Amino acid sequence: MLPQVTLASFVHTAAGAVHAVVAILCIGVGLIQFLRPKRGAGHRARGYFYVYAMLVADGTAMLVYRFTGALNLFHLGAIVNFACIVAALVPLLRSPRPANWRLKHYYFISWSYVSLMSAAATEIAVRVLPLTTRGQVGLIALVLSAVTMTIAFVLIGKYRPPAETPPLAAEFAEQRGVPS
Repeated sequence: MLPQVTLASFVHTAAGAVHAVVAILCIGVGLIQFLRPKRGAGHRARGYFYVYAMLVADGTAMLVYRFTGALNLFHLGAIVNFACIVAALVPLLRSPRPANWRLKHYYFISWSYVSLMSAAATEIAVRVLPLTTRGQVGLIALVLSAVTMTIAFVLIGKYRPPAETPPLAAEFAEQRGVPS
């Protein structure tokens, strides 16, 4: 006998499928963004894709309740990821851009990717390991998140863009006491 499919179960299943596919695409695009040079049309195009896809992934994550039946820490993670995406875009959209806009963008978009990788590691572990209680899942999520964030902290610091230097004319003006 086939299980009865209701509208609610279809929405959750469809949302979960969209969430999984888009998140996997974001993992790939995010890795390419990390490995490739950070300037140019290609970076910008991949960045737009990543941002829009992450917004979809975060939105569909809010529709998936199969594990606990209610809001949980994974939903909080989606909200935090959304906040990182928004914070990464703000310096790009400001006019004029602040002096340290590249650094702000880099840090927030990097931590968005870390959030995605932490969620992916937890999802894989929950599916593969023989976990039987919510406490075990919470412990695995905590340990994997801590490991992911520790590795990310090192890599993000190692590969951060150089600090912005003021234009040469501005330096000369400041040395002479001339307002710029």
